[in-house]
Amino acid sequence: MFGKKTVISTRFWSVFVASTASVLIEYILMLTDNVVAGQFVGNDAVAAMTLVFPIFTMILFVAYLISDGLVMMASYAQGKGDRAEVDRLFSLGIILSVGCGMIFFAVLFFLREEILTFWEISSELKFFANEYYSGIMFLSLLHIVNIFNATLFFSEGMERACLIASSTAFVVNVVLDIVLCQIMGVRGIGFATTFGTLASILVQIYYLTGGRSQLHFKWHWNFKKTLQGVIFSFYHSIDTLCISILPVLLSMQTINYFGEEKIIIVTVGVNLLVLILGVYTGIIDCMQPMICQYHAENNLHSVIKSMRIGMAATVVVSLIMIFAGMIFADFLPAMFGVKDEILADEVAVAMRYFLPFTIFLGCTQMLGNYYIYIQKMNYGAFIKILMLLVLPCIGMTIGGQFSLNIFWLGVGISFAAAYLLNFILTRSRAGLLMIDKENLSRQLSYDINATFDEVMALTKKIDDELTRRGIADKVRNKIVLCVEEFGLHAVERAGENVFQLEFSILIYDKITLIIRDNGEPYDVIKSAQESNFDFREFFIEGVTANIVSRQYFASGDENRVFLQF
Repeated sequence: MFGKKTVISTRFWSVFVASTASVLIEYILMLTDNVVAGQFVGNDAVAAMTLVFPIFTMILFVAYLISDGLVMMASYAQGKGDRAEVDRLFSLGIILSVGCGMIFFAVLFFLREEILTFWEISSELKFFANEYYSGIMFLSLLHIVNIFNATLFFSEGMERACLIASSTAFVVNVVLDIVLCQIMGVRGIGFATTFGTLASILVQIYYLTGGRSQLHFKWHWNFKKTLQGVIFSFYHSIDTLCISILPVLLSMQTINYFGEEKIIIVTVGVNLLVLILGVYTGIIDCMQPMICQYHAENNLHSVIKSMRIGMAATVVVSLIMIFAGMIFADFLPAMFGVKDEILADEVAVAMRYFLPFTIFLGCTQMLGNYYIYIQKMNYGAFIKILMLLVLPCIGMTIGGQFSLNIFWLGVGISFAAAYLLNFILTRSRAGLLMIDKENLSRQLSYDINATFDEVMALTKKIDDELTRRGIADKVRNKIVLCVEEFGLHAVERAGENVFQLEFSILIYDKITLIIRDNGEPYDVIKSAQESNFDFREFFIEGVTANIVSRQYFASGDENRVFLQF
């Protein structure tokens, strides 16, 4: 289904496993908070936590407002091989994260009463909401830094560090959830989340120090970069903002049409939605560094290949989640402390009306972020707002006129409508991926394994293709020779542990050959220029000495060589 093993697919699945595991851990932590509250306190406590939940998503929005844009800029810098700029952006992100965390905490502290009186709810619900608020109020001081580090770590190919940090947070949070809830009630659950985040940051600091990372902190401030990063971030993280608003609208409409006692259905629906969007975000996090780097190179074939894998993964994961959700919907109410059988049935049926449409949610969210990565900012933001706010509001308003089930059906149909509308609108823009066909026709891309036979076969194929395109013999011969020699050098490095190679040729006024492999870090050009080179490296030095430019970059889990003729 996903094709043969390539540099892109290997990188994607490497990040996907760690990213999805981290997302699932984050979701299980949130689910644990609700389950512990439901089992030890009651479903009123869970409903109250749902009302306070938008504060948590607003913290996420602020975190992504800092991290997403700066990490996108760092990925573009990686695409250009500028490690000094990556360090500057990392340092700027840390400073902004700490500063914004302190400001957010001050807002929550001084506007506590105004925030908690927003809801017209019973005194019992308000008591639990106040308790949970007290526990998560300190979270912003830590969570913004945690999100920034995790996002940049994935871009840097440090998936293992992210997974260990998330796992540590999971253990600390779950243990403290149970212990502190019995001592302090709902407030203890909030504190458990805060301490879990602190544990994650301590693990991140360990990986950032002692030469375990290429990232280096140096005091750096640049207002222009900050503004550019925030603009990028706003577009990218606008779905997080919408998800912080959507539960408020769901709660308001549910109370308006069906009464306060139905809020628990919103709790279950929001939990499922956060899980589903979290998994989709995990896939998107895999795509972000690849799409941004390939876009910075103007490497369109690799952009397309990346998106094909990302969309296929989204569809498969969606079907798995829908299937699991439909089967286990009857068990969800009990997890959240719902004991009334009639209410439990209503929760299960409502979720089954809503779940099948989430496949459109995943595909459209993937495309919305993709448009932002290729710098179609306004259109990407438009699709996100349409899918996560405008159309769901219309769906729930219409559905609320009929029944609770049609209410949730209306939300689901809104996701399908957003995908269909995007499909119609992009037909006039060269298709869903908005790829310039004329530009694409000037590019070639090949994926092979690092074996002698595949390298030699590819050399012949590229020679024939460049001849067909009328490339001058002198230039063609040099390109073909570089493909052969760099390819055979990779075969020698691979030995019995075969890795993958990607050759991209961009044919413009100057022809660029980009060679990628996912073997161990190795600077062929630097080694060829030093006195300890082998015969093949000596030959590579001779072939590339007089071309327009030659550069080596290490990026994430891959080696990249740029040769221009």
